[in-house]
Amino acid sequence: MSVVMTFNSVTSTTMGLTVIDVQKPILPPQNETTIDIPKYPGITQFSKKFIDNTITVKGILIGTSTADLVTKLKALAGYLYFDADKTLSFNDETDRDWQAQHIDTVIIARTYRYCFLDLIFKCNDPFAYDTTPTTDSQNITVLDTTYVVANGGQYYAYPVITITFNAAQTHVYVENNTIVDNRFDISKTFNINDVLVIDCKNGTIKLNGTNSPAGFGDGGEGLAEWISLAAGNNELQVGSDDVTINITVALSFDKPYLY
Repeated sequence: MSVVMTFNSVTSTTMGLTVIDVQKPILPPQNETTIDIPKYPGITQFSKKFIDNTITVKGILIGTSTADLVTKLKALAGYLYFDADKTLSFNDETDRDWQAQHIDTVIIARTYRYCFLDLIFKCNDPFAYDTTPTTDSQNITVLDTTYVVANGGQYYAYPVITITFNAAQTHVYVENNTIVDNRFDISKTFNINDVLVIDCKNGTIKLNGTNSPAGFGDGGEGLAEWISLAAGNNELQVGSDDVTINITVALSFDKPYLY
C-alpha cells in the first residue's frame, strides 16, 4: 500500500500522484563549530546546531495519454508552489507533521503517460511536530510553587504560556529549574481577569490581546529568557515578589520529533 501525502491540506491522490516512498534523514543535519587550541590534542567543539531538513517524496504520476500526463504535471506544479511554509504530512505517521516548502523536482524517468519523479521539500524548521498539542494548567496560590511538565518529544519545546490573573498582581515569574537560568520575570500592573500570553517560540508577549513587552525582565532577578522544555520531565517554578499570588498558568506546546 502506497503512502498518501498531504500538502497544504490537499492529498497527493487528489493530484493523481502515487507516493512510492518517503526519505528523510534519521536526524536533521547539524552544523558544528570547532576550535583548534594550540598544544591541545584534537579539536574542541564550540557549538552544534540543527539546520534545515530535507524530505524527498518519490512518486509516480500516470496519465491516460501524453496530453493527460502534461495536464496532470501542470496541476502538480500549482499544487506544489508556495512562497511560505505549508503543512506536510503522511498517512503512515498521523501523529506528526512538518512545515515545508517544495524546492525542486527531479524527473527520474518519463514515458508517454508515466512520469517517475522525486519531490524535494525543505523544512527550515527541521523538526516534525505533534499534531495534537500538549497542554497543562495550574492554579497558583502559593508563592514559588513547583510542578512537573512532561515533554514527550525528542527535542526542546517552546510553549505558549497563558497567565490569567485571578487577583491584582505587580510581578510574576516562571522558571524552568531543569534548565540552568531559564526564567522570565515581568513587572507590570496586572488587574483581575487580565490575560498575559507569552509565546516562547515566536518571542511575543501580549496582554489582553495587545503587544505588551514592557516590564519583561524588569522584576525579580532581572532575567528575560524564553522558557523552553527539555525532552522528558521539567520542573517549573512560578512565583512573585508580591506577598501573595493568585493566578492560573496554562501551557500549550507541540512535541518536537527528530525523524
